[in-house]
Amino acid sequence: EYGAQIDAFYFCPHHPDFTGECNCRKPKTGMLEQAINDFNIDVSQSLLVGDKPWDIECGKRIGIKSYYVEEFI
Repeated sequence: EYGAQIDAFYFCPHHPDFTGECNCRKPKTGMLEQAINDFNIDVSQSLLVGDKPWDIECGKRIGIKSYYVEEFI
């Protein structure tokens, strides 16, 4: 109805207890860096909405305005 679409999903398949450290597990910025690269995203015109503190930390680390929202159940 509004012309929005989802172009990609990104996820981290790693767990530090089993696979060791990686650059894609939040609050590290690997997944955001990949999306920025894949879609030529202008970080200054972007915002991140997350429901976990590490989501917000990740966004701030890469310079994206980040907003925390609580889950609604």
